[in-house]
Formats: sequence, C-alpha cells, structure tokens
Amino acid sequence: MQNSELTDKIKAYIGEDSFVYSIEKGKWYSYAQIWKNAYEYYLFVKEHGVRELAVVLENGIELLTLYFACILGNFKIVPIDPQKSNEEIDIILKNHPGIWCIGSADELPIYSEEGKIPSDLPELLDSIDFEKIYLVTYTSGSTGQAKGVQHSLKNLLLASVSFGNKVGFDKESVVCHTMPMTYMAGILNTIFMPFIQGSRIVLYPRFNVMTAVSFWKNTQAYGVNTFWLSPTMLNILLTVDRKGKIAEYFKTIKPIFCIGTAPLFPQLKKTFEEKYGVQLLRSYGLSETLFISTKVYDEGCEKESVGRILPEVNLQFDNSGEILIDVPWMFLGYSNENTADYFDNEFYLSGDLGEIRESHLYITGRKKDLIIRGGMNISPKQI
Repeated sequence: MQNSELTDKIKAYIGEDSFVYSIEKGKWYSYAQIWKNAYEYYLFVKEHGVRELAVVLENGIELLTLYFACILGNFKIVPIDPQKSNEEIDIILKNHPGIWCIGSADELPIYSEEGKIPSDLPELLDSIDFEKIYLVTYTSGSTGQAKGVQHSLKNLLLASVSFGNKVGFDKESVVCHTMPMTYMAGILNTIFMPFIQGSRIVLYPRFNVMTAVSFWKNTQAYGVNTFWLSPTMLNILLTVDRKGKIAEYFKTIKPIFCIGTAPLFPQLKKTFEEKYGVQLLRSYGLSETLFISTKVYDEGCEKESVGRILPEVNLQFDNSGEILIDVPWMFLGYSNENTADYFDNEFYLSGDLGEIRESHLYITGRKKDLIIRGGMNISPKQI
C-alpha cells in the first residue's frame, strides 16, 4: 500500500460520524471532535519547539488524541506507563535527551466539545511523513532491561489493515479498549486498527481486578462486539460473572474475541468458550514485528495453534526451531540496544521456538529456555 493510499484512508475518517465513546466522560466523540482537539494539541506541542514528546498519562481521551496530534505534527511520541516507578521512567527519559515530557492531562489545552475541522487539516494530512520514527514503546523488560521499540506510522497502519481484514474488523465493529494505552497492544490493536478499519471504540477503564467488575455491564450498555484481551483478563472475567449472564447477549451478536500477549492455556480456552458460546482467536506477534499470525472464524484451526500466517509475513526456522521473521512492517530499530544483534540478514530473531503444521503456526517455547541433552534440544514445556 502506497503512502498516498494511506493518506486517502485517513482522510476518509475526519467527518461527523461517531468514533470514540469515553465511559469516563460519558459521551461519544466524532472523528471531527478528535481531529479538532488533535489539531489544538499539535499547535500546543509545536509552540514548545520540540519534535519528540514523552507522555506519562493514564488511559483516556486525551492520550488517544495525542497520538493523532503527533501524526499531524510528524512528532515522535514516547508513551510511558504512569504505573512504572520513577526510576524506570527516568531511565527511559535518559534515552531521549531533550525530549519534552507531559505528565498530566491537566498540562494540555482544555478539551473542546466542538468538532469543526480546521481549514488546514487536509494539508497537514497530505504532509504526513509515514516513513520516519513515529512511536517508541518500551517493552515490559521481562527478559532484561526494557528495550525501546521504534516504529513508523506506516508500519502501524499496514499491520492494522492486514490483520483487521483477516479477522473482520469493519464499520460494524464496536471495539473494547481496556489494555494500557501506553503499550503496543493498547495502541496498535485497539486504537489504530479500529481507526483505519472504520470501527468504533469504547474506552473502558484500564483493566484490573477492580474495573473487571463492571466489564460485562459496560459491554452490554455500549453494544461492544469486538475484544482484544489477554489470558489473564479472561481468567478474571470468569470470576466476576459466575452466572454467565453475558452469554445471552453474545447469542444476539457474533462477537470477535482476539487473544494475545501471552499463551492461552487449553483449559482456560475451553472453559471460557463453553461458558459464553464464543470462539477465542489466538494470535501471535511481537512489539518489534507487530502482527504475524491469527486464527479466524470458520477456518477449522487446530486448537493449539496461533493461526495462519498473515499473507505479507515470511517466516523461517533455524536448526533449534527459533522463529525468524520478515515483515513489511518491521520496526525501525531499538532506541537503546544494538539492533543488528537481533537480526540474521533481514530476519528478526524472535527468541521464540515454533513450527508450522498443516499451514498453522505453533509456538513451542522460548529459545533461552532450551535444555540440550545428548545433542538434542528439549523444551521445558515438553517436560
């Protein structure tokens, strides 16, 4: 997809149609309202003479709008989870000398309830630099120090179109946003993919054991039919709906349940699907490579697989079974690591072990966890 085509797709979503519902604010925001406020935020950042912006904000309409403001200004945005410690935040900021940091929504211009499109918005959209670094997200650091993963806007949109088309995100989709809005799953999966596919978004409170209590109530109240959840979320949601009343709601629609970010264990999958009469769609992806594969409905996927590889994705496997990945939306390098150490020619070294059986991808373990016995590679999962 050419940059001009991406510009045209973005321009298709600047009108008065409803785009985002904020449960916190209790109202729908149209595309026009989002772009109007994004424009004000863009001017605000521009006045400070910076090209790189760190945001330490909780989920909300303001943070969502800042992502669109940085599109207009061709700014680099570095979202940081406000639940990180001050020490962790300081380490990230030191990777970006001269960056301007916004630590509260109160620092931003007052959010306007009007939605009149600025006269020069089309001109700004025409000047989008799709190739430059737009987003830097920091991994959880579960395998060591958090790495800053750099992506262009083009990467996010190309991956969103490919995955969204495969799974069925469209204008009828009303998407639940409950992931942290500073991590890739909360940015790509439930902001950019719904946006570029013409779906609507409902901003739930950030998911935790407390907000889970109102999750199913919000789902019914706002007509949500599309979800991006983690296995941990599924487990908690089972405990807050002991009577399974939401199952009656799902009988009236055909919900999409995309599951990712961690392994989905068979028993949890079976329990959830039987209780609610839905199918959970496993997927596979990394912050660096974005979407790689997914299950889809009515395709007869093997139960333990993470689905079929997306058409644009090229995989190889080394002698240990490590998955080597080549995608058209490959990240633009790390902000704080030697990127070349993670590549074999054009293929990204995922660190995950896997195999393809009957056209479906299976994740079998992590390379660093391999036990080598008698010259054979043994996964702890097998044991």
